[in-house]
Amino acid sequence: MTHPILPPNIPAFFDKDSLEPIISEKEQEFEDRKGEAKRIVKRLAAIVEEHRLSAIPLGIEFNGEDLRSVISALRDHAKGGTGIPMPNTRDEIHAHVLTRLFEELVEEPSNILFTTITGPETTRYDAMNPSFWNECLNLMEKTYCP
Repeated sequence: MTHPILPPNIPAFFDKDSLEPIISEKEQEFEDRKGEAKRIVKRLAAIVEEHRLSAIPLGIEFNGEDLRSVISALRDHAKGGTGIPMPNTRDEIHAHVLTRLFEELVEEPSNILFTTITGPETTRYDAMNPSFWNECLNLMEKTYCP
Protein backbone atom coordinates (compact mmCIF):
# COMPACT_ATOMS: atom_id res chain seq x y z
CA MET A 1 0.00 0.00 0.00
CA THR A 2 1.39 3.40 -0.91
CA HIS A 3 0.79 6.67 0.88
CA PRO A 4 -0.29 9.88 -0.96
CA ILE A 5 2.52 11.94 0.59
CA LEU A 6 5.33 9.38 0.47
CA PRO A 7 7.17 8.61 -2.78
CA PRO A 8 5.79 5.40 -4.38
CA ASN A 9 8.88 3.34 -3.51
CA ILE A 10 8.43 3.90 0.25
CA PRO A 11 5.61 1.81 1.76
CA ALA A 12 3.22 3.23 4.33
CA PHE A 13 3.35 1.61 7.76
CA PHE A 14 -0.10 2.80 8.89
CA ASP A 15 -3.47 2.77 7.16
CA LYS A 16 -4.35 6.42 6.43
CA ASP A 17 -8.01 6.01 7.39
CA SER A 18 -7.78 3.98 10.59
CA LEU A 19 -4.20 4.78 11.64
CA GLU A 20 -3.81 1.05 12.33
CA PRO A 21 -0.46 -0.56 11.51
CA ILE A 22 -0.38 -2.36 8.19
CA ILE A 23 0.51 -5.99 8.84
CA SER A 24 1.81 -7.89 5.88
CA GLU A 25 0.17 -11.27 5.44
CA LYS A 26 2.67 -12.09 2.72
CA GLU A 27 4.18 -15.51 3.34
CA GLN A 28 7.60 -15.31 4.90
CA GLU A 29 9.89 -17.47 2.82
CA PHE A 30 12.51 -19.73 4.32
CA GLU A 31 14.83 -22.28 2.80
CA ASP A 32 13.73 -24.74 5.49
CA ARG A 33 10.31 -23.66 6.77
CA LYS A 34 9.79 -26.74 8.97
CA GLY A 35 13.29 -26.42 10.40
CA GLU A 36 12.70 -22.75 11.19
CA ALA A 37 9.40 -23.57 12.90
CA LYS A 38 11.12 -26.30 14.95
CA ARG A 39 13.84 -23.84 15.99
CA ILE A 40 11.20 -21.35 17.17
CA VAL A 41 9.19 -24.03 19.00
CA LYS A 42 12.38 -25.10 20.78
CA ARG A 43 12.84 -21.48 21.90
CA LEU A 44 9.20 -21.31 23.06
CA ALA A 45 9.52 -24.64 24.88
CA ALA A 46 12.50 -23.30 26.84
CA ILE A 47 10.37 -20.35 27.99
CA VAL A 48 7.52 -22.70 28.97
CA GLU A 49 9.96 -24.91 30.89
CA GLU A 50 11.34 -21.91 32.77
CA HIS A 51 7.80 -20.90 33.78
CA ARG A 52 6.91 -24.49 34.67
CA LEU A 53 9.86 -24.75 37.02
CA SER A 54 9.18 -21.40 38.64
CA ALA A 55 5.54 -22.39 39.25
CA ILE A 56 6.39 -25.54 41.20
CA PRO A 57 7.18 -23.68 44.47
CA LEU A 58 3.76 -22.03 44.14
CA GLY A 59 2.10 -25.45 44.07
CA ILE A 60 1.25 -25.22 40.38
CA GLU A 61 2.14 -28.05 38.01
CA PHE A 62 1.61 -27.42 34.31
CA ASN A 63 -0.14 -30.00 32.22
CA GLY A 64 -0.99 -30.28 28.54
CA GLU A 65 -4.34 -28.58 29.06
CA ASP A 66 -2.63 -25.55 30.63
CA LEU A 67 -0.31 -25.19 27.66
CA ARG A 68 -3.20 -25.71 25.26
CA SER A 69 -5.09 -22.90 27.04
CA VAL A 70 -2.11 -20.52 26.66
CA ILE A 71 -1.67 -21.47 23.00
CA SER A 72 -5.37 -20.81 22.41
CA ALA A 73 -5.01 -17.37 23.99
CA LEU A 74 -1.95 -16.69 21.80
CA ARG A 75 -3.96 -17.62 18.69
CA ASP A 76 -6.76 -15.30 19.79
CA HIS A 77 -4.25 -12.48 20.25
CA ALA A 78 -2.75 -13.14 16.79
CA LYS A 79 -6.25 -12.65 15.32
CA GLY A 80 -6.57 -9.28 17.06
CA GLY A 81 -8.24 -10.43 20.27
CA THR A 82 -7.05 -9.84 23.80
CA GLY A 83 -5.96 -13.41 24.44
CA ILE A 84 -6.82 -13.13 28.12
CA PRO A 85 -8.42 -14.03 30.47
CA MET A 86 -7.80 -17.73 30.01
CA PRO A 87 -10.63 -20.08 30.89
CA ASN A 88 -10.28 -23.19 33.03
CA THR A 89 -7.88 -21.84 35.64
CA ARG A 90 -8.01 -23.60 39.00
CA ASP A 91 -7.50 -20.53 41.18
CA GLU A 92 -5.99 -17.03 41.18
CA ILE A 93 -2.41 -18.26 41.47
CA HIS A 94 -2.89 -20.66 38.57
CA ALA A 95 -4.47 -17.87 36.52
CA HIS A 96 -1.53 -15.58 37.33
CA VAL A 97 1.04 -18.20 36.31
CA LEU A 98 -0.70 -18.87 32.98
CA THR A 99 -1.18 -15.15 32.31
CA ARG A 100 2.52 -14.48 32.95
CA LEU A 101 3.45 -17.27 30.53
CA PHE A 102 1.07 -15.81 27.95
CA GLU A 103 2.53 -12.33 28.45
CA GLU A 104 6.05 -13.58 27.83
CA LEU A 105 5.19 -15.76 24.83
CA VAL A 106 3.03 -13.11 23.15
CA GLU A 107 6.13 -10.93 22.74
CA GLU A 108 8.08 -13.58 20.86
CA PRO A 109 6.85 -12.83 17.30
CA SER A 110 8.28 -9.31 17.58
CA ASN A 111 11.50 -10.58 19.19
CA ILE A 112 12.25 -13.08 16.43
CA LEU A 113 13.46 -11.11 13.43
CA PHE A 114 13.87 -12.34 9.89
CA THR A 115 16.23 -10.64 7.47
CA THR A 116 15.51 -9.63 3.90
CA ILE A 117 18.28 -8.32 1.67
CA THR A 118 16.80 -5.23 0.02
CA GLY A 119 19.87 -3.94 -1.77
CA PRO A 120 23.59 -4.43 -2.14
CA GLU A 121 24.29 -2.86 1.27
CA THR A 122 20.90 -2.86 2.96
CA THR A 123 19.01 -5.40 5.02
CA ARG A 124 15.47 -5.15 6.34
CA TYR A 125 14.48 -6.86 9.58
CA ASP A 126 10.90 -8.11 9.79
CA ALA A 127 9.06 -9.48 12.79
CA MET A 128 7.35 -12.82 12.38
CA ASN A 129 4.02 -12.50 10.61
CA PRO A 130 0.83 -13.91 12.20
CA SER A 131 0.44 -16.80 9.76
CA PHE A 132 3.90 -18.21 10.49
CA TRP A 133 3.36 -17.58 14.21
CA ASN A 134 0.22 -19.71 14.01
CA GLU A 135 2.18 -22.44 12.22
CA CYS A 136 4.64 -22.43 15.13
CA LEU A 137 1.82 -22.52 17.68
CA ASN A 138 0.24 -25.48 15.84
CA LEU A 139 3.56 -27.34 15.88
CA MET A 140 4.02 -26.57 19.57
CA GLU A 141 0.55 -27.86 20.42
CA LYS A 142 1.06 -30.99 18.34
CA THR A 143 4.44 -31.64 19.98
CA TYR A 144 3.73 -30.83 23.65
CA CYS A 145 -0.01 -31.20 24.23
CA PRO A 146 -1.05 -34.85 24.36
